Amino acid sequence: MYWLVKIARLSGWLLFVLVLLYLVTGFALCGEYGVSRWISAQRALDIHRVFEWPLVAVFATHSAVTIYFAMRRWRWIGRRNRE
Repeated sequence: MYWLVKIARLSGWLLFVLVLLYLVTGFALCGEYGVSRWISAQRALDIHRVFEWPLVAVFATHSAVTIYFAMRRWRWIGRRNRE
């Protein structure tokens, strides 16, 4: 259980950073909010494409662990009894 909590926290922080990066590069590509002044469109596209699959992987990991914790909290699943 200790490691699942650590994985949930780490994946949550990674997800936060990746989503922010993904949004900023997306705004740069669209030319919205003046973000294109900070980063070129080609650089934003490169970063945007590189972080697609890591974003999906971190989202899936974070979701799976936190859904597991929610199901335990709601008592939909319980601890296994050792006999």
